[in-house]
Amino acid sequence: MLQIGGNASAWLRMQGQGPGWLNLNWRSVAGRWTAQAQGDLQVAPLLAGAGFLPKGWQAQGQGALTARAAGARWAQADHVALHLQGQGLGFSNAAGLRAAQDVQLEMAAAGSRGKTWSGTAQLRWRKGAVLWSPWYWSAPAAQPVSSRLRWQLGARDLRLTAWQIIWPGLGTASATARIPRGGGAARWTVEHADLAAGPFYATWVKPLAAAGGLAADLQAQGSLHFSLDWQGGLQAISWQIGDAGLQDAQKRIAIQGLASQGRWAAQGPAAQASLAWHAAELYRLPVGPVDGRFLLAGKGFSLLHPVQIVLLGGSLRVQQLDGNWSGPRAGFRLAGALQNANLTALATAFHWPPFTGRVAAVIPELRYAQGNLETSGVLSAQAFGGNVLVQDLRIRNLLGAFPILTADVRMRGLQLKPLTEAFHFGFISGVLDGDVHDLRLLNWRPDAFSARFYTVRSPGVAQQISQAAVQNLTRLGGGNGLSGFFQTLFLRMFKTFRYAHLGLGVILHNNVAELSGVGREDKGFVILQGEGLPRVDVVGYNPRVGWSELLARLATAMHSGAQVKTGE
Repeated sequence: MLQIGGNASAWLRMQGQGPGWLNLNWRSVAGRWTAQAQGDLQVAPLLAGAGFLPKGWQAQGQGALTARAAGARWAQADHVALHLQGQGLGFSNAAGLRAAQDVQLEMAAAGSRGKTWSGTAQLRWRKGAVLWSPWYWSAPAAQPVSSRLRWQLGARDLRLTAWQIIWPGLGTASATARIPRGGGAARWTVEHADLAAGPFYATWVKPLAAAGGLAADLQAQGSLHFSLDWQGGLQAISWQIGDAGLQDAQKRIAIQGLASQGRWAAQGPAAQASLAWHAAELYRLPVGPVDGRFLLAGKGFSLLHPVQIVLLGGSLRVQQLDGNWSGPRAGFRLAGALQNANLTALATAFHWPPFTGRVAAVIPELRYAQGNLETSGVLSAQAFGGNVLVQDLRIRNLLGAFPILTADVRMRGLQLKPLTEAFHFGFISGVLDGDVHDLRLLNWRPDAFSARFYTVRSPGVAQQISQAAVQNLTRLGGGNGLSGFFQTLFLRMFKTFRYAHLGLGVILHNNVAELSGVGREDKGFVILQGEGLPRVDVVGYNPRVGWSELLARLATAMHSGAQVKTGE
């Protein structure tokens, strides 16, 4: 329907079943004209007709529009104002990775022309949800997300200034932008942002994390303040984090009292930054306070001074920590030493039997890159009076859902007495050596290895074994491995026996363990070779056993009864 009327003015009404209705009013007074528009329009045909709807996209919703323009010349306006209120708005692309549903928003903009166009704009998002993969945003229920700014359209660029954003439950931010009209990278500046760390991490950071990885499972608390400059990439950022915390549901990491501040720039001199926390846990290991100072450069970072961290009743000294942000060498390197750590605290943290004693370790250069950790040297530790060397350590997908560890382990001079005292296995004294080749752990569980553990004679160390330990070695071997009637009788009569050799070999492959000992006897393998009188030997007769069955035997042996201590 079309109607025209009036003396010094004209008005036009358009109405149809498709786009909705629109009233236009124009008038000219004293050489100056004004135009007004008011309508209620369906969004989809309006966007499609204007060429704003990309191919393959769909849109829906209704918009109530009010617009006004004025000018001194017929073809040139010097003032414009627009108000739009949308209901039930939505869109989606063909892949479904960008979509909105049931959005309700209100937008207002106004501008005037002097030497250049300039004006203001406001936006209120009251309802609905938006998916812009990988991000998903939902309007807060209590108050709308609001934004207001000033704009200036020049010959070369569009400038946004005094841009204020208020997101209830998340925080506030102030920003500016400069968008070239002739192409080129836009410059976005966040002058300051005051945010709640938890909602910010969950809404903006977590969607960027790999599924199943540590970052995807983290929860954050605390406050976050930052400013940044972005032009074709991050150019500079300053931040301050206060009284924050991090933890993940799988208890791989937990940090309390986290604080950090600093500045980084892609160009220019390096700047200092700090990182501190009151307490933390790493894979259930309690970690003491940390206060570190770093030097941040455009391409990487480095620890300014060594850091001493309380760990397991001892201390971890981080001597070196540096890394690169990006490129083929992205990652970090770490070196240090563990001093005088308490084995009892370690055992408690991992729910192991109550080991006693102290452990020290030298950490060579560990390198972390692309989710993988490896060492260029030998990780060495002192425990149970002996030495443990770990070579060729590599952990793939360290912080992911399914880490894979490979290494070779060499043990020399371990004292059996304190080692066996931690288990309900029985008393054994002596010195133990061991080698584990081609060790592979899948998600921290043994998948394959070739291992051999054996005793070696040491001056001044008696090789003795208790009655309970003999019985449990027999269970490990697969049943009654005592060779002969008299040995069974001796076991009932005596509580302690001397032995010449004790050893066990295990090769794990395809969930089957192949067992061996210190020698062979008939169709079996000798686990314990006695010495002197009374003499007891333990022989195993089942060299192939399922890994789960072997673990069950070990568990039975460890929980078969109170350990019998003899000797010293």
